[in-house]
Amino acid sequence: MQRLHHSFRQLRHASSLKIFALAAAFILVSASLVFYSRPASPSDIDLALSLPSSNDDIENKGTCYVDLDFLRSQGYNSSAKYARLEIAVRRTENFTGFSDTLPIRFPAYQKIRLDTVEQQAPLSPEICSPAVTIQAPLPVAPPNASHILFGVATTLNRLDDSLPAFAHWAGGTDARIYALVDSEVSWEIRRVQQRANELDIRLTIIQSDDDRLDQYFSLLRVMLKHRDASTRWSVLIDDDTFFPSMRNLVDRLATYDSTKPQYIGAVTEDLAQMFSWSYMAFGGAGVFLSIPLLEELNKVYDDCNSIKTTGDRRVARCIYTYTHTKLTWDRDLYQLDLRGDASGFYESGRPLPLSVHHWKSWFQADMVGLGQVAAICGDACQLHRWRLKDNWFLVNGFSMIKYTSPGNVDLMEKTWEDSRYRGGDGFAFSLGPFRPKDEGKVSFRLRNATRQAGSVRQVYIHDLGPENPPEVVEVVWKTASG
Repeated sequence: MQRLHHSFRQLRHASSLKIFALAAAFILVSASLVFYSRPASPSDIDLALSLPSSNDDIENKGTCYVDLDFLRSQGYNSSAKYARLEIAVRRTENFTGFSDTLPIRFPAYQKIRLDTVEQQAPLSPEICSPAVTIQAPLPVAPPNASHILFGVATTLNRLDDSLPAFAHWAGGTDARIYALVDSEVSWEIRRVQQRANELDIRLTIIQSDDDRLDQYFSLLRVMLKHRDASTRWSVLIDDDTFFPSMRNLVDRLATYDSTKPQYIGAVTEDLAQMFSWSYMAFGGAGVFLSIPLLEELNKVYDDCNSIKTTGDRRVARCIYTYTHTKLTWDRDLYQLDLRGDASGFYESGRPLPLSVHHWKSWFQADMVGLGQVAAICGDACQLHRWRLKDNWFLVNGFSMIKYTSPGNVDLMEKTWEDSRYRGGDGFAFSLGPFRPKDEGKVSFRLRNATRQAGSVRQVYIHDLGPENPPEVVEVVWKTASG
């Protein structure tokens, strides 16, 4: 009987707990309904609250979501202010050029939570509608660059790291790249070679025990050896030389007579550097040699190889000492000897460069991310600068910015460190005219760009420090429907 009485008490206690739990749940749900039934302003919206049960549901909505995992990967784990701008692009044969303005304003923010287990947060259809439609040229196939040989001396690791950038300009063009690397284990070389093949890059990896400067100069003979009847140009590059548009490069080279000795490149932008290294084609911008000049240099190869200096300077001294050919400075090639913040160069609104350099060493700029948008609006829209109605600027693939005072934005903002040249501004001869650096400029820099079917998503972030949530603007470029 005592045992029965004890069991009854346990049952009654358990029933009481269940009743209490049900009552508590009812009160909590009722309070939640009251709380969430109030209207919310855009700044109050917490996107994490309306997440569906499966991320597959979001994928089915195309691009209409926020990638929470990416923001967490940037070191943000609490919250962020998020805005989205969608631009539709209609490709047309009647394209006459991009305008310099867009009839839209900077998009409104909404708060997003990052302290959740969800990977993505959905957006309302209104936010995911195009704010503007622009025209762009019809898509074109990659150019035929089989008449150009490129040579680079580097390490296997740096070569591997450079392949995505090489793919932007060399992939699918039949341009051939010859890379001299230090002796490595064969399976590592096969891995890098396979990756290049998958990116449609015609890469040949050659092992060499020479030091780096001798490797650079020996590329002259490597390219001469591998030329064929169609070869017109040999180009010495660094592993961080980047060509935003191979079509523009092919078209520009066609304006030069490749049947004559040609030495084409760019000098440094810094007079102090020029006084140190001479007037020559600096290697990072690309050193372009016609085959007739390459044949002349081959005759004096041993004499020139005994000149122990940097690779590009050795080439210059060889040309100046043993041939009548002089440098042709193509003003759209850039060595970019700019230390520190080079944003003023990229945000200048000037024509798209043929080449850039030092973008992952002296300063940081995501050239691979920059190039993604070309799939939607063509090469010419890369770095194109649009002015919005509220004086914000979208520099496509690089930044979104607002100046303290717009002023004369046709002048390049001089954001980088001063030259050591003492005879005036050491950069004015190459990049001027300038305006002073805007210390109060608000700048969202590109952190990521991803290509999806018919669209490219760009994420620009303004970091406000560890105590404040970041400001995030996502620009989505989409092929216009209809």
